[in-house]
Amino acid sequence: MAVTRYCSLLMAGLVMFGGSGAIAQTQASLTAEKNRLARMEQSLENRMVEVEDIENELLSYEYKLERAQESLDKARKHYDESRVELQKAERDHQLKSDSDTERQLNKAKHGFAMAERGVDSRNRRVEFIQTNYDELKAQLDAEQKAISQTKSRISAQEAKVEQMVNTMLAKAEAAQRAAAVKRAAPVSKPELPEPTVAAIEAAPAPKEVVAEPAAPAQEVDPELLDYVKRERARLDKLLAEQSDEGKHTFRNLELRPSRGEALPFEFLGQNQYRLVATVEAGRQTYKINTWKFRRTIPADDDGARYVFIFDARRLSRPRLVMYPEYVLSKLD
Repeated sequence: MAVTRYCSLLMAGLVMFGGSGAIAQTQASLTAEKNRLARMEQSLENRMVEVEDIENELLSYEYKLERAQESLDKARKHYDESRVELQKAERDHQLKSDSDTERQLNKAKHGFAMAERGVDSRNRRVEFIQTNYDELKAQLDAEQKAISQTKSRISAQEAKVEQMVNTMLAKAEAAQRAAAVKRAAPVSKPELPEPTVAAIEAAPAPKEVVAEPAAPAQEVDPELLDYVKRERARLDKLLAEQSDEGKHTFRNLELRPSRGEALPFEFLGQNQYRLVATVEAGRQTYKINTWKFRRTIPADDDGARYVFIFDARRLSRPRLVMYPEYVLSKLD
């Protein structure tokens, strides 16, 4: 692998030339770009979670729209039948105007009015569901467009990281070759004059080691901040509902990371479960009961505490939301 080969050559260069400062700077640049790539991958995973939630909502609205349309069709059929009955009652009353035909006419008028109201109410319900469905579809289209853009950014960043590695690899190989040539060439050692007292006194004093400034506070990616805001708003709205808020779907629900012990979730209500746990950098697999979720943790977040929210409202497609706990301090 190019990165592994680059690191070995880089270490060889460090041993031969003592260029620890340049190498540290090179490694820092590469690490920063790789971490930026991991942030992009994390953003993509977050958007995929949101898309999954929108798709679930769309399935729900498709079912509601189908039922509402069926109900509207029945109401329209009943409306047509009521209109025919009203017309018949009006003709009968014109032909024979008595108490019986008058009673039938009033009954037909009331039935027609109720049928008309039924069509109106069901038509409004279909329009309401259709509007919500169209809004969700627009959200889905926007998220899918954002996902496509993020994938393009990831591809460009991967190419950038690969180019950096190849450039650094070429420089390290060139340094190795130059060192080999230098070792092979005969070198005559020049005679050095004995140091004088004046030369020793004129020699520069050793530089004072200055402590490096403290690391700056953790920066929060704007896209990550927006994602956390949306998820917090979604959770707050959901928990504000009162229906079945105390009903547990699971007696015990645990998160099992790739490494480490299982951690229990806290039940929040509305089939929402929460825990806070320390994470490790890299591609991670989190297992919750029989479900597995794969997530990317950037290098900057190694050892950071993450909030995990498990949404178990749809057991066929549960959601796992996770984000760094330090982002919450930026919401105020």
